[in-house]
Amino acid sequence: MKTQIKIIFTVLIIFCSCQRAKNEGKELIEKSKTEIADVSKKAWKKSVNFAFNSFSSTEKVKLSDIYTNENIPEMDEIKSIQINFPPNFYSCYFKYKSDKTEMLEFLSDLKTKQSDISDTQTEKIDGAEMKKNLEFIEREMPEFKKQISFFYEIENIQNIEFYRCNKYPNANYLAIDIDNGVIYHLIEKYWD
Repeated sequence: MKTQIKIIFTVLIIFCSCQRAKNEGKELIEKSKTEIADVSKKAWKKSVNFAFNSFSSTEKVKLSDIYTNENIPEMDEIKSIQINFPPNFYSCYFKYKSDKTEMLEFLSDLKTKQSDISDTQTEKIDGAEMKKNLEFIEREMPEFKKQISFFYEIENIQNIEFYRCNKYPNANYLAIDIDNGVIYHLIEKYWD
C-alpha cells in the first residue's frame, strides 16, 4: 500500500511539475510575442517617419500661389513657408497684415467642388486645430520647427481670435492678433 501511495504521490508531483512548466512556457511565449510585436511596431514607425521626413521639404510660398484666380485682399506679407509632405500634401504658414473682415469674407467666398465637405462661411473656433498642427511639427518633424518659428508666436498672444473656413481642397485656419491686426494663416491640403 505504501508503495502505491508513493507511486501516486510521485505521479502527482510529476504532473504538477509538468503543468507548471507548461504554464511557464506559455507565459514565456506570450511575453516573447508581445516584445517582438513592440519591437516591430517601433521599427515600422521609425522607418515610416524616416521616409516621411526624408521626402518632406520646404519652400517659399505666397497666398497667390495657393489661390491663383481669386481676388486676394490687400496685405503686407511678413513671413511665409510651405512644408511639402509626400505624397503631394502641404501645410502653408503665413504671417501678414490685412483687413480682418476682408480676409474672412474672401475665405467665405472661395469656390469649391466639394460643397458637401466644405464650410459655407468662416466660423470662430477655439484654435485647437492650429495647436495640434504645431504639436505635430514639434513632435514628428522638429527640423522644420525653426523654419516656422514665427508661427509659434500665437502661443504667446494674449488678445487673439481663431477662425476656420475649410473649402476643399484646402483647410484654412486663422489666428488674428486683435491688438495689432497681424494674421497667422495656416492652410492645409485635405488628406482625402
